[in-house]
This record gives sequence, C-alpha cells and structure tokens, in this order.
Amino acid sequence: MGNAHEYLMPDYYPDFHCKTGMCRAACCVGWNVSLSMQDYFRLLGVECRKHVREKLDCALHVKRYPTEDSYAELVHRYDGNCPLRMENGLCAIHAEAGEQALPAICRLYPRAIRAEGDFECSCAGSCERVVEMLLDSGRPVRFERRSLAQDAPESAGRSVFFETVPREQEIRMKLIGVMQDQTRSLTHRLLRMERALDILAADWKAGRIDEFLARSEDELAEFEAMEVREEHLLNGLQCVKEIIEQTTENSPSLHDYAETCLALFEGAENPLESYRRANAHFEAIFPNWEQGYENLLVNHMFFSRYPFADMGGGLRGEFVALCAVYTMMRFFGVCWMADKEDEAALVDVLAALFRLIDHTRFHRRAERILTEIGCDTPERLQEIMNL
Repeated sequence: MGNAHEYLMPDYYPDFHCKTGMCRAACCVGWNVSLSMQDYFRLLGVECRKHVREKLDCALHVKRYPTEDSYAELVHRYDGNCPLRMENGLCAIHAEAGEQALPAICRLYPRAIRAEGDFECSCAGSCERVVEMLLDSGRPVRFERRSLAQDAPESAGRSVFFETVPREQEIRMKLIGVMQDQTRSLTHRLLRMERALDILAADWKAGRIDEFLARSEDELAEFEAMEVREEHLLNGLQCVKEIIEQTTENSPSLHDYAETCLALFEGAENPLESYRRANAHFEAIFPNWEQGYENLLVNHMFFSRYPFADMGGGLRGEFVALCAVYTMMRFFGVCWMADKEDEAALVDVLAALFRLIDHTRFHRRAERILTEIGCDTPERLQEIMNL
C-alpha cells in the first residue's frame, strides 16, 4: 500500500466494493487489459498451479511498440472473456496468488487514484456497481477529504491542450456546484455551463482566477432558454442519430444497444411521437431519474477532471462534449427502456455507455461530430438537450 495522504473523493467512494462474480457485464469481458513492464514481469514469476500458468503464459503478449507504462496485454479469448476468468466469474490469478499479484489496472479498476498535484480518488461510471450506487442514492453526491493509504499508478501528465491551471481543483468543484443547483432543471444547468465556461476563459486569460472563484452562481450561470418547438426537437433527434451512428460503430460494448435504440424510429411515421411515448414510460418507471442522472454527470465531471480533460478542444469543446454526454445518457436510457421496467437494464446500458465515454477519446470525437453537422451552436445544442 502507498503512504497515507488526504484525498478528495465523492462520498460513495469509501463504500464501493467490487461485485466480483456477480457482475452481469464484468470488466474483464471485452477489454484487452494493458500491462506495465513491471506488471508483465511480475506475472511471469507468479507462483500458481500448472493449468493457471498455461493460461497465463498464453494470454501474455508483448505489444508491438511497448513502452514502460504500456508494455504488454492480457489478450482475451474468442468469446471476449479473459482466459483467467473462472466459471464462477472470479479471477484465477487472484484466487491463486492474492490481490497483490494482479496487474495494477485489475487491482484498481474502476478506481482512479491521482497522487500528484491535487490528490483525488473517484470511480469510473463504466462499472455497473458504480452506476447502481449513483442511481440509487436519492441525494446529491457530496465530496469529502479522507486520509487513505492508496496504491496509485504514475500519472502520464498532460500532452494536448491544458497547461497546469492555478487552483484547478477549486475551479472544477465550482463548476460541479453549477451542475448541482437543483433550483433549475438538469437540462438548464447543463446549458448554463456555457456561460460559466465563458467567464472562466476570460478570468483565466486576465489572471483573475480568485475573482472567478468568488463569483456567485447566478453570475456564473446566466442563461436564457429559447422557445423549443416541434421542428427543433426533430432536428435534435437527427443530430443524436448522427452522434450515435458515428461514435458506436466500433464500440463492442455499445453497438448492439445502439442498433436496438435506433430501431425504435426506423419506419416510424412520427419519430418524435415514438420518442415521447418512450420518454413518458421512462419517467413513469424512474420518477427520480433526474437525481440519478445528475449524480452520474457529476461523477463523470470529477472523474474526467472536467473541464480540463485534456481532449484538445479547449473550454468551448469541453462544453459541447458534455452536452453530448448528457444527450447520449438521456437517449439510451429512454430508448433502451421503452419496453422494459427493470432498473438492472438501465444500469447495464449506462455502464456500457460510460465504457465509451470514460475510456476513449469520446469528448473530442463527439465535439468534432457536432461541429461538423452544425449542431454546436447554442440554439442547436438546445434542440438536442431538450429531448
């Protein structure tokens, strides 16, 4: 274990426990596990029974262009399962040699532990247990500081856009406060984020970070909603269709969900009416959906260091991408649940969605797609956000 240090974390973090073999969509299914050089050579020397050793040796592959941090992979079987996953869903390495024998990514996932700069702990929304906790809490996520002894991988640092920003963690928590302002609808909070980021950009450029942090939420989040008519919502549906088709084409976790959700509108005489029926059903079976979705968005913002996620699009690009995140959450939740009522089905589709959002360059790609199709203006973003 690492040395004890005080970390900022969401309040659910200390209570998170892996569901182990009980997961419906386990994290060791469908993803190749990347290993550091240290993990690779440690696994070569793990003491285990012969049949486990044979599986482990066949699974370990050095990458074509290895680096110290990304040296090898545990390659999955033809059916998408990790070759070390046992019939009961547990890991053979863990069972044979204990938790400390696992590669860092297997030992830590879905936890993200940052032990540089502002010390933080959080969890990825791609884990179904994390989604369950956030949907079921019934109250806003709170953040607390706790002293923990945590192992943490070395940070790769930033390479694309953002330099180190003075008082960055305070800025991020200020923006999370905008998202948690429950005097307004979740859609309006998201759209008000644009104003907050514009002010941040101006204050940052002028060296007025202290002034930004002292601003009231009303000053930060001034926003005037437009009148949304039926033609706007039809435009919004078409934009969402474009985003989904372009971002899920090569996503094993989300492709089948996307096909099912888009099929809801194929051949429909009135696509908007089909969506409205599905939405009415969704809100009837999940009357507290907005609190759960707020929690998922807040968790994503904290996990990804929003708006300093380093995806190359700048503050404006990060705003557009966050609109895409919410729109995808909303669309997949509504459309996947159109003929279902079990919360587990909602958890599954949202966890699959966050596999794409949290573990690929989704932010940059979604921002580029929305820009290319002309859906990145304030007016067009309101069309998709009001669905």
